[in-house]
Amino acid sequence: PVLRLGALQHRSRVRRRRPAMGKLGRKSTIQALQDSSSPLLKFENEKAYLPKEGLQMIRDLPGYVYPVILMGDGRAGKSYLASRFLNLEETFVSSDSPEPVTEGIDAVICNMDKLILECPDVGRAAEAGNDSDDKHEQMHMLIMDCEGGNNAMAAIRTLVNVFGIVIGTEVVFVCGGSFSEAGLQNLGASLAARSLIKLDDDQELPSQRLIFVVNKNTWKYSEDTLDKALNQEQTDPGRKEVRQTISDSFFEKKFFAIPPMQTSGFEEAVQSLRKQILKDRRALSMGGVKMKGPALASLLEVIVHEMQSMNEVSLSSMTRCVFMDGFLTPLAKTCFELAEDQMPSLEDYDKALAVKDPRAQAMEKFDMESSRIGDKALLKEARDCLQEKLDAAWSRVLKLNETFGEQALETRTETKENHHGQERRQIGGGGMMEGVQLTYQKIKVHIRPVVVKKNGTESFGQWDESQAETSKLIEDAFSGFSTGVPILQGKLLKKSPNAFKALITGFKGEYQERCCIVREGHLIWWDPAKVQMPTASDSDTTRRQKETVQVQGMISFLLNRASVEKVDNETIKVIPASPSGWADSSSFTGGSSRELTFQVGTVDRLGRDHHSVEDWVDAIRKNIEFGDRAFAQLGAGRIIEEVGKDQPQLHQAIWRTPEA
Repeated sequence: PVLRLGALQHRSRVRRRRPAMGKLGRKSTIQALQDSSSPLLKFENEKAYLPKEGLQMIRDLPGYVYPVILMGDGRAGKSYLASRFLNLEETFVSSDSPEPVTEGIDAVICNMDKLILECPDVGRAAEAGNDSDDKHEQMHMLIMDCEGGNNAMAAIRTLVNVFGIVIGTEVVFVCGGSFSEAGLQNLGASLAARSLIKLDDDQELPSQRLIFVVNKNTWKYSEDTLDKALNQEQTDPGRKEVRQTISDSFFEKKFFAIPPMQTSGFEEAVQSLRKQILKDRRALSMGGVKMKGPALASLLEVIVHEMQSMNEVSLSSMTRCVFMDGFLTPLAKTCFELAEDQMPSLEDYDKALAVKDPRAQAMEKFDMESSRIGDKALLKEARDCLQEKLDAAWSRVLKLNETFGEQALETRTETKENHHGQERRQIGGGGMMEGVQLTYQKIKVHIRPVVVKKNGTESFGQWDESQAETSKLIEDAFSGFSTGVPILQGKLLKKSPNAFKALITGFKGEYQERCCIVREGHLIWWDPAKVQMPTASDSDTTRRQKETVQVQGMISFLLNRASVEKVDNETIKVIPASPSGWADSSSFTGGSSRELTFQVGTVDRLGRDHHSVEDWVDAIRKNIEFGDRAFAQLGAGRIIEEVGKDQPQLHQAIWRTPEA
């Protein structure tokens, strides 16, 4: 439970056998004192230094620190009382010699939980001044036994007093024999070291409690002896100033009188003093920040350094040490390490990297846990430093991701067309579209490579302009129409539009046999008895005569918007797509509202099976669709001029059409 501050001091003394715990003699406990305490502040040739082993042990100390510092008269029994606070035989060296036993400051650390368990009356309540969030933090008592201040044979150690003023949460001032003006003057002289601490206008020293102890007391004092002495009216300015300094320096003051050892009431008085010190437990804090071992070690170094170099200590320097070195820097380090652990370890490009940025969470943790820091300048400095480190770490992740992102995901080629004028070409041939003039755009295609990167961007190569010139059809409705637009020929029974004729024939003449062909956006029909197909045995003259005969009916799907539907398994109907009827009905009889109805026979004139209703519907629909596209690109004027709207001659209707 008791921690030595560093390695054991090397001593040349021969260790003595420890007596039984029940016998608390001064000399019998010297060995235990030497083995438990360690030097914290020492002097060599009047120059102060902090022994490395003690400083490092404080720096390694977990949890908060409750510093109790014993100051006062030399040879007054401070070391013995300090040992009893730990409920041990003497922890600090004590002696009856007139030589100073303690030079500088010796210290010992003990876990508060252990001390409280040994003193049930103290209870396990949370330490005064500790937030509920800190209830699980460990706390250690740091007892510092200081060199006596009024021993004529001890060097005057101003730095010892500064230590007591700055880091003593609980100041135990011990004087020997009786309560006297000399004791108050000695305490006042110790507090005079406050003048060596440089304060800014808005700064104040950490709050402290005072326990004034008269040790080896043979007089009878009441508990309010100290209060009466401090409040007593004084005519002497010096005495008045001392009392005012003591009153102003401590927010709470208590008085204890302890009789000589082995006299009645001695043990009770010592235990009462011990309980009071345990009840007063409170973590050392500065500016609202409770200190742990690393912060306290850094603070001690600042105090010694500034006293050695300037013979004064700046509270601003101490505050910076506590806030920055003891709290903000470790907090920033924790936040940075937390963020660093959460930063992605990349093995390939991550397009969702932005949502994995841990910096905001780390900064939020820092802001939340540092909100109690009042020094905004130090807070900004630490925050900016953390932000800079986080940004640098994240920048490394971003650069790695950028490197992965620049890698090629795929390659492709890109083309562009450069236009070099237009030319008109006639379709030619002998069909319905013979006179149509199509427009061709002269183009030269350029090609370049394109690399698609993992980050989604693209890298482009140089254009290759070595490709040959080609052309592109502007009226693309005609692209591949000779094969894409079906041709279907056969005999159908066409319903006569003459209702009177059908009536007088008893409806026997309602349907008439017609040769029909659908091609190039037209539906054409003729009476085979009146318009004869050329045969192989025909002479050239006869063939020409037959081919130049005009067919009897036609509907142009280029000029007319139409639709086709299957009525039943034998009947199809071609009707206007617009309620207003046909746009141009000059090439057939029956008027603009006529519906063209056809029945499919069983065999054609050569005895072959006729095309089915579905075949006719499909062929007509595709020709209607071609006609719609051609009309949109040519317009009515060009269609009438280049295609015409009258019934074609037979050779145009059957050009390159298989014999039906």
